[in-house]
Amino acid sequence: SQSISDPLTSLHNRRYLMPRLNEMLSRSTRYGERFTLAMFDLDRFKHINDSIGHLGGDFCLREFANILLEQTRDADVVARFGGEEFVVAFSDVSQADVRRTVNRIILSVRDHDFVFEGCVVPLTVSVGVAAMGELSSIPATPDPLIRLADDRLYEAKQAGRDCLVDASGMLRI
Repeated sequence: SQSISDPLTSLHNRRYLMPRLNEMLSRSTRYGERFTLAMFDLDRFKHINDSIGHLGGDFCLREFANILLEQTRDADVVARFGGEEFVVAFSDVSQADVRRTVNRIILSVRDHDFVFEGCVVPLTVSVGVAAMGELSSIPATPDPLIRLADDRLYEAKQAGRDCLVDASGMLRI
């Protein structure tokens, strides 16, 4: 289990995530099951590390991981993708429900008291969301879906952070 778990957050890691995404692609090909990928990035994380230190940054990563687990279903695949990026793969749920869940996560992060060694850390998150149904055909690998979610995450950052971008465009709560 150590090889598929992130030691800092206890979430699944990329080594676990990629085979799950390939399984979801297979089910999509075989049964027409659709799924949606949300890519999360903690805003201005370098500034957090620079201002309160890497232990404070690690604290924020663990707290955010807990928020993700609280706000998602057991059926969702929640993983640390790398650094301050996280991925949630939602299966068998509408895009509207994914949008509602992601909005709840954004609000939970914004409203959460991240307090490290007596220092309040204001934290927000940006999100890019991509659904299998948006691709013209089912790809051979998860890469095109990851790339689309990542592109939308970049758009969310460019739009001022603390928001989500999906096929409908940017949504700020």
